[in-house]
Amino acid sequence: MRLFNKDRIRLSRAVREAIDSYPEGLCFSSEDGKPILVNTQMNRLISLLTGHTIIETVHLWNELSAISETSSGCKRITMTENEAFDINKLIFRYPDGRIWRFEKSVLQSDGQITIQLKADDITELTSVSRELLKNNQKLAAMNKRQKALLKDIVEINRDKEFLAAKMRIHDEFGRCLVATKKALSDHSIAESMDMLVSGWRSAIQGMSVIPLQQKETSPEEELRKVASMIGCRINMIGEQPKKNPALNLLYAAIREGLTNAVRHAGADELTVELTHGNGFCHAEISSNGSTEATQITEGVGLGSLRKSLEQEGAVMEIKCENGVRMIIDLPEELSN
Repeated sequence: MRLFNKDRIRLSRAVREAIDSYPEGLCFSSEDGKPILVNTQMNRLISLLTGHTIIETVHLWNELSAISETSSGCKRITMTENEAFDINKLIFRYPDGRIWRFEKSVLQSDGQITIQLKADDITELTSVSRELLKNNQKLAAMNKRQKALLKDIVEINRDKEFLAAKMRIHDEFGRCLVATKKALSDHSIAESMDMLVSGWRSAIQGMSVIPLQQKETSPEEELRKVASMIGCRINMIGEQPKKNPALNLLYAAIREGLTNAVRHAGADELTVELTHGNGFCHAEISSNGSTEATQITEGVGLGSLRKSLEQEGAVMEIKCENGVRMIIDLPEELSN
């Protein structure tokens, strides 16, 4: 019997020494708060916060929860919003600059409930987290600048497209003037009438799709106004994107399709079918114009449009099957 008691005492001391050597704070108590085992580190940390060692854990936790700053220089802090509202976690910065996180949890074994309090030194973790937060903020700022730059690129490309279109129309007018002047000087107006009328009509139609002034109007209003000016009706089928970046690029594509359909296929009706899925807006743009085209060569307008779309992760495809169809898959979530 004496040997059994000695073994128990030896085991108890070994457990005590092992727990006291544990560098973090540790405390176990019964459900009613009576301490069962507390190591030296936990008593030291609690003493700096409250001025006393652990006597009873239920009231102790309430006491810790009420602390904001102590006369000894300990200060309650929060690392995240979730921790600020977690009643089972408390974080304190101690006078030596170390940061300790206290956590309360309930352990159950064979129907018996034990309350565990532990304190972890998270100083290094906090330093790394703050550095990570700073880096994330820098990345967010860089991402914001990049998005603004991409938006500027889209605007610049759109302006380039307008300029190229104006230059193209200027060249067409020049050719029409030269051809007309030659027909007048050669007295061949009658023989050249069909060719001249066709050339002037094409030049006038091309000029009418370029706005004389940049007015503060929505893309849809501007588009429908242009379509009306050149005698074409637009049928929109399906729901349009809700955010402006995606919507602006969609209307840029419709505008290019409108211009080409009227000029090259003699269309007076353009159909835009819109469907949505997997974060993309799928648009199919077709017209009632000539169905004889078997291949499309991308000029300045289509080339600029393709580049603008691809910069935003969109895909453009042109098919010549019983007419020309422009197919676009456009991400709905684009930068503002």
